[in-house]
Amino acid sequence: MDLVKDNVVYMDESDLNILPEATVVEAAKKMRDKKLGALIVSGGGQNLGIITETDLSRKIVAEELIPKDTKVKFIMAKPIINIESNSSMMSAFLKMGTHHIRHVAVTEDELVMGILSMKDFVTYYTKKFGVKEK
Repeated sequence: MDLVKDNVVYMDESDLNILPEATVVEAAKKMRDKKLGALIVSGGGQNLGIITETDLSRKIVAEELIPKDTKVKFIMAKPIINIESNSSMMSAFLKMGTHHIRHVAVTEDELVMGILSMKDFVTYYTKKFGVKEK
């Protein structure tokens, strides 16, 4: 229960990834439909970056850019910060804190298998330390 792999939802690559040429609108709709807070930007067989809900608000809305005209590749964060699935939740938490990020890619043998978010930590710590209701 204290390992990352026990606290992340593994996803199909097609659900987790978006092309760099996709528009921000396409990314936002995919996040909404898949109930995700981040997507991996990938193309040419490589993971190029990550786009998050925070990127949408800070880099699109706050800058008054036009979402349907803006490509994901122009607002993605890079490099992708990742952690191996057999790492501890504490290691993941510290890595996210060190890098000041809210999402970290979970990898197995260098392949991204899912994304661990701050929401996942809330669930984890609630299960671990929460008081059970009677």
